[in-house]
Amino acid sequence: MPNIQKYLWGKVSGLTEDQQLVADSDGHTMCCALPGSGKSHTMVALADNLVNTDPTYKLLLITFTKAAAEELNERLGQKIKGSGKYRAKAATFDSVFGQQLRNGSRNTKRTLVGGEQYNFLERAMRHAGLSMDIEEAMNAIDTYGRMLKPEPISGKGSNPGWLIYLAYSELLKKNNCQDFNLIARSAYLGVQNGTLPPWDATHILVDEFQDTSDMQYAWIQIHGEMGAKIVVVGDDDQSIYSWRGAAGYQNMVNFQRDFNAVGYVLKMCFRCRPEILAAAKKVIEYNEDRVYKDMVSGREEGGIVKLKGYLTAADEFQGMVQAITSDNRQWAVLGRTNRILDEAEGYLKMHGIPYRRLGGKKLWDDNVANIVLKLLWSLVRPRDTRFIGEILGWLGEDEEAIQMVTQGLSQKRCSFGDFMPPAWLDWRHSSEQLHLHWKDWGSDTATKSDLNVRVKVIVDFLKTQRGGKSREARLIELVGDILINLKVEGGFVDRVELLSKNLAPSQKGGDEETERGVVTLSSLHSSKGLQWEQVWICGANQGVCPSNNSLEEESTGGVPEERRLFYVGMTRAVDELYLSFNSDPDSSGTAKKKEPSQFLAEGFPEELASVEEKLQLLAKQRKDEEQEESA
Repeated sequence: MPNIQKYLWGKVSGLTEDQQLVADSDGHTMCCALPGSGKSHTMVALADNLVNTDPTYKLLLITFTKAAAEELNERLGQKIKGSGKYRAKAATFDSVFGQQLRNGSRNTKRTLVGGEQYNFLERAMRHAGLSMDIEEAMNAIDTYGRMLKPEPISGKGSNPGWLIYLAYSELLKKNNCQDFNLIARSAYLGVQNGTLPPWDATHILVDEFQDTSDMQYAWIQIHGEMGAKIVVVGDDDQSIYSWRGAAGYQNMVNFQRDFNAVGYVLKMCFRCRPEILAAAKKVIEYNEDRVYKDMVSGREEGGIVKLKGYLTAADEFQGMVQAITSDNRQWAVLGRTNRILDEAEGYLKMHGIPYRRLGGKKLWDDNVANIVLKLLWSLVRPRDTRFIGEILGWLGEDEEAIQMVTQGLSQKRCSFGDFMPPAWLDWRHSSEQLHLHWKDWGSDTATKSDLNVRVKVIVDFLKTQRGGKSREARLIELVGDILINLKVEGGFVDRVELLSKNLAPSQKGGDEETERGVVTLSSLHSSKGLQWEQVWICGANQGVCPSNNSLEEESTGGVPEERRLFYVGMTRAVDELYLSFNSDPDSSGTAKKKEPSQFLAEGFPEELASVEEKLQLLAKQRKDEEQEESA
């Protein structure tokens, strides 16, 4: 058991020695924080010290999610007494960039989010005559959008991703729209060229610094150069978002170089028992490009770390269920892929084990469900023409026709149903039919039978116009089924109005409190920042984690990022950690069995050898039994 007294000397302040060093700083500072080391507690203590040091100090604490910002603001309000609390504020990067633009000029552009951005991108590709998988296209516009000065990768102006980005950017400009990358670049460039004032803060404290992109770092850097003192807190070992631009370790190196920052490490983990932290440490230390750090557990010994191997995926999930039912206090089942979580969910359902699933995409975030809902809303609220251009674009209308219609609606202040298109307008049959039926389809229904007919007509129309694509057809039908089966009285209009509340983004963050006895299912990515007493990481196979893409060097972060992701999963466990793999043949159709993840070999070489030996004996035993049965 470690000598914890060394770290708990600051009893009056409630800070460890390491935390106190950070809380007493007043300059450019970099703090590398272990999982569960109390970084938020330390940041709030620093903020409290600073606002009480000098009445002219103004603090901005900046993070990535609305939930994290709300939590920090709540802690600041509880910690800081008197008027000082009004000089410390927490906000997200996106909200800060947006507010900077609004304060500096009349920013009337509409911001695209979720499914709406997908639909805009699809319109841009069609208008430019380009074809690409929608997810690949999203990755392309995100990659170029995060650049300080977007330019073709490898200097190839004919790169399809670059051409799609150009078409998308042109469509944004034409429709007076923006996305979050454009907002971020505009905020940075505005401060750089003097058209926007820098954020009014003497100190900027950055949470989860390892997740910052080049664009966000440039914004931080220019504020530091203009006089703000910068404090960054993060953990390069938990940098798992390179695919969305997070620079991780490199930004930590850049920050120390650019600001000659004083560095500290919060090396005590108050979450994981020593056995769990030691196992995670063995794995992560195989990464070369990382900040070296001691790792000390503040918990007593007695943790459980077990490696489990199975012949089949079915055996693996049955083993998981058996462990949960034998001692279900606070379990989380973590997986690298949604497919693994889908299977785990099926077994929990099969055995009647209550569960909740994190990180799943909400139905209304899907671009198809989102646009169908916007169409329904526009039908029953005809004076609201905000979504007409998007709806016509989704139905395949020509971009010039969309511009003519939307401008006409704006000028004449009429509904789409009342709009009289000029005789020369050569629009698509789908748009013409939608316009023809607009008023009828938006009227109310008197009976359930009328409602069923109305919904079927609209659903069939949309499926036909979108070419009957199987996935889209299922989603269109699903929205129709939900509308019909809502447990409310009322006809078509009332039901659409109720359903359309899903168009507004939720103002409440996800509830992260875990009910005892309810198993949490989560991807490794979505588990970050959370903890559970008992954790089971399933599907720890080579080609899964690390993924095949990382092994084939087709992913941005490669195997080192997959190792960090595995480390994040391991350090979610408080008392018990189980890591399992199976030898089922892979999905390629070969009979070759799957191999355990290299991370298991790195962290548990002797245990893995023993487990594999037992699996070989079990496989032989099963084969002998099968031969006896067939004889």
